Amino acid sequence: MLRLRQSINDKIAKYEKVIKQCLVDGKDRDAVLLDRDMKRWRCRNDLYYLAKITGENSDKITKYKSFYEPFCDKVSLQTWQVIRLELHKNNEDLLPIDKVADERDFKYIQRLFLCYRTYYKTTIITKFHSLQLLLNFNNIHIVLCHDVENIASDNLVAIKNYFLTTEVGKLFPECIPKGKEWGNMSGFSLANRTDWGISEENIEARGKASNITGGHWQIAKKNDLENENSVNTKEQLEKTKKWDDQFNLGNFHDPKTPLQDYEGTIYHFSDLYMNKKGNPDIEVIEIPLLKDQNPNNITVENITHPERFSVEDIEFIKRDKGIWRFMCQMLLKPEDPARMQFKIDMLSYYSSIPKGSIFYELVDPASARKKKSDYTVMLIVGLGYFDGILKKFIADGVRDKLNPKQRIDLSIDLAKKWSIRGCGWEAIAFQETDCYYLEEARRKARLYYTITEIKSHKASKEDRIRGLVPEYSNHEWLWPEKGKIVKTSIFDGKSYDLTEELEYELRQFPLAEHDDLMDTQTFFNRISTIKPEQVKQDNESQGMTFGDYAKLKEDRIAEENKDPWARFTVGSRI
Repeated sequence: MLRLRQSINDKIAKYEKVIKQCLVDGKDRDAVLLDRDMKRWRCRNDLYYLAKITGENSDKITKYKSFYEPFCDKVSLQTWQVIRLELHKNNEDLLPIDKVADERDFKYIQRLFLCYRTYYKTTIITKFHSLQLLLNFNNIHIVLCHDVENIASDNLVAIKNYFLTTEVGKLFPECIPKGKEWGNMSGFSLANRTDWGISEENIEARGKASNITGGHWQIAKKNDLENENSVNTKEQLEKTKKWDDQFNLGNFHDPKTPLQDYEGTIYHFSDLYMNKKGNPDIEVIEIPLLKDQNPNNITVENITHPERFSVEDIEFIKRDKGIWRFMCQMLLKPEDPARMQFKIDMLSYYSSIPKGSIFYELVDPASARKKKSDYTVMLIVGLGYFDGILKKFIADGVRDKLNPKQRIDLSIDLAKKWSIRGCGWEAIAFQETDCYYLEEARRKARLYYTITEIKSHKASKEDRIRGLVPEYSNHEWLWPEKGKIVKTSIFDGKSYDLTEELEYELRQFPLAEHDDLMDTQTFFNRISTIKPEQVKQDNESQGMTFGDYAKLKEDRIAEENKDPWARFTVGSRI
């Protein structure tokens, strides 16, 4: 249980009682000194108070105390994590840990804050709390990270200016150097720092393009590592994740205690923040503008902070931002309801292939083998009965960049492996040649299946894929479990999980860079298929009961009694 606010109020009450008594006794100077001590103490323990005296957005933060005060308390728990993890010793002003919260409140050393835009999360988490950490630990080493280094530097300069232009500098003059020079755009240190043997400044700024090799910090504040322009391709998404992984691996003083806060906006179902959201070692704090994250349910009861936003306010924000940005930035859901129709709960998986299944091959060939060109996709789609219901399931597949010979060879290999009954091959322009060579290879291999040339499409690719939505909604398609179909690319030698690639395309449709796996599935309805016979599955067979066994024995005895000589084998000449 969080006890920080009650402990702060109790301490302030004691200060105010003594100050009041000093004024009654005519000890005005003592009262002034005590008031200054109280303010210093509050800056170090009460992040909400510190936020108010800095001036930045303080009018809004003060006005909406009901939700900003507990939020500041939550953020400031990291201050006591520093002590709890023995990164620094407690100073005489900080509350004891047992007066702040229970042990379970310190379970997570990594946190992810997802809050609607204009919540001032960067101001509170990155700026105000970094300031509080500096006031408490003169030898601390913090790094501020951002997608763009200039913005990280702006945050750093804002923190420095709190010392120079607000009451903070008057309360903590020991932190400010006497000369005019005080660090630069990439970092600065406090004047009362004592560990000058360490090369890092007390606080530094880094961007994703920065060289982070060799840096060592105790706390990281990672702000907006993703933006709407950095999630357009798989390469961009992987680049951010790789940068963060490398940072976490070698840039903390102690790799076992990566004390850090992430805060930003989810712009993609596969971006860094969505990945962190699914990590059980990271605490996720979500504050959407609407409680149920439904853009069509804008009611007073559903507004997270109705004291700040009216129904009319939110309707205006929705119109002004557009539905996609409104969903991402305000509701924390990276989807466009007007366009996106696939949902993750439409996915179903299978663990074993049912007996009696019939298999077909679907192929969408690509013309080029360049890095940014489309992939050739080959899918083996089975028809089989699952719990008595006929379903389509993806049994095997390839997603690679192949030359014509590789396409034909791989197609034949898959046809042999699965004894396919038919093949649907997109044959537009150059692809017609593929079908000619495929037919020759099929005859040479003595394989007996029909090849259907898919020569034209009446609908656009997006509309074709959208046509799969009803089938997925009814769970007519099944996918293999993740890790079951892992292939190595002929083009670049990298391994890929077919199910993960399928999920990636489905999640980002219709904004996908590549959607060949989804489009290839639409070919299934363009070829002739045979309904398989329903075969009793192994898991449907049951052992005999004693009654079944007794009846079977009685039937055998009755048969023998009809013809006693039938059980003797008639001899034959050799």
